[in-house]
Amino acid sequence: MKPTMLLATLTMGIATLLTIAPARAQSIDPCAVYTCMAGMSGDGATGGAACAPATTFFFSLVVFDPYFDAPATSQLRRRYLMTCPGANTGTNAAILNAIIAEWGTVP
Repeated sequence: MKPTMLLATLTMGIATLLTIAPARAQSIDPCAVYTCMAGMSGDGATGGAACAPATTFFFSLVVFDPYFDAPATSQLRRRYLMTCPGANTGTNAAILNAIIAEWGTVP
């Protein structure tokens, strides 16, 4: 390959990389997950299709070591929901316990 052709190819490649927006991980708000899971547990509105990303994220929190570990999964999900301010205070604590009791060990 000629040096000018190589330089042109490299320049085009770099220009292309610089124009592409960086990929960012989508983070799901723990309070949105808490609210949607509360609705699924019967403590509020279900949220419908708007809750799909939140519930999908909740159910993606799974621990395998090397097989499905239900107690560790339940603890991981509880710890995640507790990052929502107020999720573990007052009546919200009872709702949190209900969510974990019903959905904490579902693979």
